[in-house]
Amino acid sequence: MGSRRNRYGRLVMLSSVLALFLLIPDSSRCEEKAVSVLIYHQVLPDPAEPGETMISIEKFKEQMRYLSDHGYTTITVAALVAFMKGGEVPEKAIVLTFDDGWKSVKDVISILKDYGFKASFWLIPRSGVGYPYLDWSEIVNIDKDPDFEIGAHSMNHPWEGESLATWVEGKTPGKTLEDAAYEVRESKKILEERLQRRVPYFAWPKGQYNEKLISVAKDAGYEALLTVEDGANRHGDDPFRIKRIYIDGSCDLETFTQTLRDHRYHVCRTKTKLTSTPRR
Repeated sequence: MGSRRNRYGRLVMLSSVLALFLLIPDSSRCEEKAVSVLIYHQVLPDPAEPGETMISIEKFKEQMRYLSDHGYTTITVAALVAFMKGGEVPEKAIVLTFDDGWKSVKDVISILKDYGFKASFWLIPRSGVGYPYLDWSEIVNIDKDPDFEIGAHSMNHPWEGESLATWVEGKTPGKTLEDAAYEVRESKKILEERLQRRVPYFAWPKGQYNEKLISVAKDAGYEALLTVEDGANRHGDDPFRIKRIYIDGSCDLETFTQTLRDHRYHVCRTKTKLTSTPRR
């Protein structure tokens, strides 16, 4: 009789352990969602120097085809911000961003449409309108498409040897904090006047920023800011420091897939200077 009770007790214990085990999700289901934001610039038929700011149309098509074939879902920055604040996104969500508003965006859009992809475009409303950039009529038409969104990227995009950060830090002669604040505030104002809607997001030109600039952007009314610091974005991350990853146009598809896995900027170009030093 005692042995039966012992066997019964062991069975009850084993059943309890098994039930508890079944209630614990496997590691793949517990894995935290992470959303990468990819950075593109010019997409050209035959780029002279493919790299972090140029990629061929054929290579870009290959990458978009890969995303489509492997179950990636493109989302907007608005959806990403909501996710970072605790919302949900589909499995394998990803954000496509295109900086500077080059004319080649028109070819990009036709490719994105083939796959039903969403994307965000970051514009320079003073020095970045009109050839070789998009004109205002093209910008307005893009903004009307519910799959696309437009954000600010400063008025003039400081470039060679300077940035909004160097202006604020007093490292660029003749430029001050107020000059940087104008670039941030006015780009929002002009885009909102042209598009007749709010423009809540800003991408730092060259990705360079500091705490003073974040404060300026918040005061201007921005709700999220995009960097060029590589890595993925997760629940609870700061929407004023959204991570983005350069896609080097000289890399092959295998390297592109590696970026999707490790959320890092992989450099393949060797001939010309990098705009951003990849973090390792």
